[in-house]
Amino acid sequence: MLIIGKLARTKRGKAVLTIDKIQTFYFLVTRPVFLNKVLSKAGKKQFLIEQTDYFTVDTIAPNLDELFNRDKVTKLLKALSVKGYIQASFNEKEGFLFELNDSGLSILEEFTDGYYKKINGFIDSLAKLQSENSSKISTYINTVLKQG
Repeated sequence: MLIIGKLARTKRGKAVLTIDKIQTFYFLVTRPVFLNKVLSKAGKKQFLIEQTDYFTVDTIAPNLDELFNRDKVTKLLKALSVKGYIQASFNEKEGFLFELNDSGLSILEEFTDGYYKKINGFIDSLAKLQSENSSKISTYINTVLKQG
């Protein structure tokens, strides 16, 4: 919800969140060290990472299944849809684009403390890649994976 709520539209109001981008953004936001490496490859400013985020299992050995397997993201989108929190539009070039509706945005306002604040910080940094197309972001990710 946090990713969709904050990254569905660019500053200019263009809808940009396809299922591929949601999946990629989810992968990156849950791996802040990896996200910083991708931001570096994209020529974007990195963010300060807390010491506790450096020594996680995903930092040492990232699970790449989440990057390629759509099951988890599809289930999350279905759950948000069933609860009436998201809406989708269709664009000939991009396909389906997702964003939170008014109900989803009102629920999102409750996610402000502790862990959510930390994740929102990661999402703010991730916004630097928001206008990049999925293939360009994949190129950055592949470069980081090859370099280790």
